[in-house]
Amino acid sequence: MKQRITTSKKELSNKKRKVKSNQTNQEQQKRRKKSTAITSRDDQSTSKKKRRKPSKTVLSKKKKRMVKRRKKQRRQFYQEIGVSFFLLLLFFVLFQWVFFSLPKVNGYGMTTTLDDGDRLFVSKRSQIKRFDLVYLRQPDTKQVMVRRVIGLPNEEVAYENDQLLIDKKPVIERYLKAEISEAVKENRLLTENFTLTGLTNARTLPENSYFVLGDNRHYAADSREFGWIEKKDILGVVKARIMPFHHMTQF
Repeated sequence: MKQRITTSKKELSNKKRKVKSNQTNQEQQKRRKKSTAITSRDDQSTSKKKRRKPSKTVLSKKKKRMVKRRKKQRRQFYQEIGVSFFLLLLFFVLFQWVFFSLPKVNGYGMTTTLDDGDRLFVSKRSQIKRFDLVYLRQPDTKQVMVRRVIGLPNEEVAYENDQLLIDKKPVIERYLKAEISEAVKENRLLTENFTLTGLTNARTLPENSYFVLGDNRHYAADSREFGWIEKKDILGVVKARIMPFHHMTQF
């Protein structure tokens, strides 16, 4: 009997110890949860503090930096545009100086082919052929004008009854077809009869020399007055009329 009582007492004491250990474990777990909750709250509060909006002074400094940066970028953009435009203009001027020009017609010597004030495209590198329109400088007066090439170097030039004769052979001037037919109806000559010998005392044109006439034969100052034109006085060959736009023509 005594042994049973002692064993029961021991069992009761062991149970009590287990209960107490369980209680202490539960209390420790609760304390841990509270501490983790507190730390999480603290972390949240610190993160909220970090997320707070910057002050006005910081914002104003940032705005100033942004404005300065934009101004700098804009200035660089305008500088790049200015440099590229200047280079393009320089390239255009150099290209024009070497290869072409854009002169304006002055006078009525080429009516009805060209009118006073027409803007032309003149090629400086083209080969000169018969009936080309050439932009030239008159040797005596240095006046610039547009005239049509009629005679080439080493050729004999003459007109007889509105017929162009090159080396005594007839050459048709199709660009004057309407004017010649009108002159025939009115019983008159569009181009007065002449010979190169009668005008210049030379039978043929010299080397690198050209005989030029205006299409408006009654009013144009041309080789019938100032003689042949040397190649060095021809500034270029007229390739097109570019203005006015509604009369744009290629020659």
